[in-house]
Amino acid sequence: MFFCDNHTHSLISPDSDAPLADMARQAVSLGLDELCVTDHCDLVDGSGQPIDAFDWPAAKEQVRRVQAQVGNKLTLRLGLELGSAVYDPDLARRILAHGSPELDFVLGSLHNWLGERDNIDLYYTDYTSDSALARHCVERCLAHTWTLVTDCPDCYDSLAHIIYPLRYIQRDGLSLTLDGYEEQVRAIFTQVARTGHALEVNTCRGRSLAEWKPLLGWFRECGGEYVTLGSDAHRPQDLAKGLREAAQLLSQAGFRYVTTYEKRKPMPHTISE
Repeated sequence: MFFCDNHTHSLISPDSDAPLADMARQAVSLGLDELCVTDHCDLVDGSGQPIDAFDWPAAKEQVRRVQAQVGNKLTLRLGLELGSAVYDPDLARRILAHGSPELDFVLGSLHNWLGERDNIDLYYTDYTSDSALARHCVERCLAHTWTLVTDCPDCYDSLAHIIYPLRYIQRDGLSLTLDGYEEQVRAIFTQVARTGHALEVNTCRGRSLAEWKPLLGWFRECGGEYVTLGSDAHRPQDLAKGLREAAQLLSQAGFRYVTTYEKRKPMPHTISE
């Protein structure tokens, strides 16, 4: 298979201290064909404070430098995980414009409560024994995701980890899934497919796999064609975890390709190649 990791972080992200050179060396040792670094640019940080810029010079320089170091052993792509674009779409577009012409790939993500709970990251909420709060969290996230895919299609290439709120809801002992939100999720997936965007299968460093099987079926039935794979690794030892299994899920769901991006254009690769 074409072996790629399209969701990774380096020390440019506030929650990683991994040099990109170390991530690239690990990618080479694992036999990856392609690595895309997608450092965080959340328009609202973890504590709910607005952010108005991204360090593009540092991001571009490290990709150029590390690509020169690894040569033809690995294709290195410059990506961005753009969080909460719906918070300030005009700012999101200005930030993305500064990434050109080198920018290859944009993950559209949502990590924060927006418009309530001081805009903090979902991570910092305690959902223990509060199923109503958990359901409200999922409903709010799906509503913001709908806004992203309908009003800000230029602010993402692949829809990142739609199951993100479930990470912390399940962390706190609740067993909520997206099964009860199928209508809303299918509407989102239909819009993603209709506009030629991709869905991300995010393995969360190899911890999330089975939950993607029904979602891939829904996406396929909604006309989805492009799927990107990402480990969400923040350190070299987590790189590519679960990606081979994720590719198998793609194939089982009827997808023929895994997709990467070059200059924000989809590049499908046959799963079996």
